[in-house]
Amino acid sequence: MTPAALIFDVDGTLAETEEAHRQAFNETFAAEGLGWHWTREAYRRLLGTTGGKERIRAWLAETGETVPDVAALHAAKTRRYVQILQTGGLRLREGVAELIDAARAAELRIAVATTTSRPNVKALCQC
Repeated sequence: MTPAALIFDVDGTLAETEEAHRQAFNETFAAEGLGWHWTREAYRRLLGTTGGKERIRAWLAETGETVPDVAALHAAKTRRYVQILQTGGLRLREGVAELIDAARAAELRIAVATTTSRPNVKALCQC
């Protein structure tokens, strides 16, 4: 049976984006004077929590730290993430372009389904 569509997730599927997210979080934390730094190991653990704001809340629960406005902190992180993507360097994962080309040749519908924010998706699609 031939599928009717090919549906991709965004973060970590089309391209390796998680390191750019981690960088954006850490740069935002520094800019806000929070003194936090998520190592790769800590971020890998935090990825068990879906959603950036939820990850921040999980960190707060772990550490006992507080911030006045998680949503504003996350919005600043999202702006920084978009800037990181706009500077280049993000590449599709190996085989993704070929898979998309093959899907188009087979006249499959191609879609993206994600829980990430619209600015993140737009920035990734422009890379």
